[in-house]
Amino acid sequence: MIFLKRKMLISCRALTAIVSIAALALTFLNAAVLSVNAATIIDNGDYVFRVLEDGKTAEILQYNGKSLYVSMPSTVDKYKVAQIGPTAFMHNDTIKELEIPGSVERIGSNAFAGCSALRRLEIYGNVENIEECAFYNCASLETVTINEGVMNFGDSVFSGCSSLKSITFPNSTLKIGKYAMFNCTSLETVNIPSTIKELGGYALEGTKWMKNQKNDFVTVAGGILIRYNGKEKSRSLPDSIKRIGDCAFAGNTEIDTILLPRTVTEVGRSAFEGCSSLTTVTLPDAVTKIGEKAFAGCSSLNNIILPSKLKELDDYVFAECTSLTAMTIPGSVENIRKYVFENCDKLKNLKLQNGIKCIEEFAFTHCNSLGRVIFPESLTELHTSVFLDCLNLTRVEFNGDTELPFQPFQECRNLNEIVFYKNPTKLSEYAFVNNDDLVFYSDESLTVQEYARKLKAKSESIKNLPPYTDKGVIEQAAEESEEKGFSSTYTIIVIAIVIVDVAVIVLFSFYILIFGNKKKKKKISAVSAASSADKSGRLSENAERRIDPQRPSDIHKRSPHRTVGSSERPGTRHHAGKRPVSHSAGAGASLHDNKHKPERKKPDNKRSR
Repeated sequence: MIFLKRKMLISCRALTAIVSIAALALTFLNAAVLSVNAATIIDNGDYVFRVLEDGKTAEILQYNGKSLYVSMPSTVDKYKVAQIGPTAFMHNDTIKELEIPGSVERIGSNAFAGCSALRRLEIYGNVENIEECAFYNCASLETVTINEGVMNFGDSVFSGCSSLKSITFPNSTLKIGKYAMFNCTSLETVNIPSTIKELGGYALEGTKWMKNQKNDFVTVAGGILIRYNGKEKSRSLPDSIKRIGDCAFAGNTEIDTILLPRTVTEVGRSAFEGCSSLTTVTLPDAVTKIGEKAFAGCSSLNNIILPSKLKELDDYVFAECTSLTAMTIPGSVENIRKYVFENCDKLKNLKLQNGIKCIEEFAFTHCNSLGRVIFPESLTELHTSVFLDCLNLTRVEFNGDTELPFQPFQECRNLNEIVFYKNPTKLSEYAFVNNDDLVFYSDESLTVQEYARKLKAKSESIKNLPPYTDKGVIEQAAEESEEKGFSSTYTIIVIAIVIVDVAVIVLFSFYILIFGNKKKKKKISAVSAASSADKSGRLSENAERRIDPQRPSDIHKRSPHRTVGSSERPGTRHHAGKRPVSHSAGAGASLHDNKHKPERKKPDNKRSR
C-alpha cells in the first residue's frame, strides 16, 4: 500500500514537471513570436525601417542621420531596401547631395519634400514609381540625374524646385503627372522621350522654358500638344501633332472651331474643358481615346461626331455640354463611363450602336430632353441611376438580354413604355421603382409577364409584340423604329427640299411657257412682216412691168449705150456721168427728171423689134 502511494506520488510529481516544462516552452515560444513581431520595425541608428511581408525586403520609414552627403545603402541589416516610405526625409535641412540606389523600386509621396539644402540628386534605375510631391519644393535643387529604368513620375513630383535649370527623363519613362515641374522658374531645358504614354496637364507651367515658347502650338515629345498660344477663333491643327495633351486648350473662351489632323490618335484629359465658345470639333478616324473631362463645360458645343474606331470614352467627357442635341456612340466603345453626358439637358437624339456592353452609373443623368432610348443587343449591363432624373424619357427598348439592376431609371417619372424584343433573364425587382402606369411589350415572354405581375401592373398593361417568326425580323423592326426615331428632323429637311425643288420646276415651266410664247409671237410677226414686204416688192415689180411704154418716163427699152451682159435691174436707166436712178419712186418723179435732160432720139422701129 505504501509502495502504491509512493508510486502515485512519483507519477504526480512527474506530471507536474512535464506540465511545468510545457508551460515554460510555451512562454519561450510566445516571447519569440513577440520578438519577431517587434522586429518588423527596426531602428539601426541612421534609419528606421520596416520589414515587408516577404521577409526579405525593407521600407525606409525615417532618416535620423546628420550627413551632408547621403548615399543610401541598398541593404539595411541584411534586408534589401526596396521602398522609401512617405515623408521619410521630409523637411531635412542638412542633406546637400543624395544618391538613391538601384534596389529601390518605389519612392513614396512627399518622401523628400521640403529638403531645403538639397542641391544634387541622382536616381539609379529600377524605380517603377516616384509618387506625388516626392521632391516638392526642394528650392535649392539644381541638378537631377535620372538613370534608365525609372518609369512613372507622380503629380507635382518636382513642383516648386525653383533652382532647377535642366532635366532629362529617360527613355523608360511612361508617365509624367500633372504639375510635375510646375513653378520651376529657372528650368530652361527639358527632354521628354517620344515613348511617353501620359503627360499630365500643366506639367511645365510656370517654367522659363514655357515662357520662351512663342509658337501658336507648343509641343513636346515628338508631337504632344501641351498649349495653344494662338488668337484665331477657328483653327486647323498641323499634321505634326499626334496627341492633344491634357489641358492644351482648357479655359480658352475665344476659339469656336477646331479641325484635328488625321495624325491625332488621342485627346487628353480636360483638353478643351471650359471652352465655352467652342461649337464645332472635327475628330479624325484615328482617335481611339478621349480622356476625362475632355469637352466638359463646352456649353456651345453642338457639332461633334465620334470616330468609328474610338475605344475609350472616359468619365465626364461631355458633362455640362448644354447645347449638344444629338450623339451617336459607336459600337467600338464597349464601356460608357460615369457621368459622360451629365447635365446635357438638350440631348434629344441618342443612338447606341451594337457593340456597347456596359453603361456605368449616372452616365446620362439629368438629360432632360431624352424621350426615347433604344439599347443594342450587345448591351449586357446597365448600372444604377444611369438615367437619373431624365424627366422627359417615356420609352425604352431592349434588343438583348440586358441586366437591369436597382433603379437604372430613377426619377424618370414620365417613363411608361418598356419594350423587350428578346426574353430578359436578369430583371431586378426594383428596376422600375416609382415608375407608375408602366406598359410592358414583349414577344409573349413569361418572364416579362411574371415580372409585371410582381410590380402589380394591370393586365391591360402587358401587351404582346407582333408575332415575329425570325430574329432578323425583330432586329429589322427595331432598326426601323430606331431610324424613325432619329430621322424625323432629316425627313422634314428632305420634304422641304423636295417642295422647294418642285416649286422651282413649276416656276421655271411658267417662265418658259410665258416668255417662250412671247418670243414665238415676235418671230411670227417678223416672218409675217418679211413675207408682206417680199410680196409687196414683187407686186410693185409686176406693176412696173405693166406700165404704158409710150410714156416718156416709163421707157424701158434698151439704151444704145448699154453693154451686153450688164447687170442693170429692170426699171432703172443710166445717164452719162451719173449713177442709175430707180423708177420705183413712181411716174411723177420720172417726169420731173425728164424736164432737165435732152430729148433722146426715138429708136428705130426695126431695131426695136
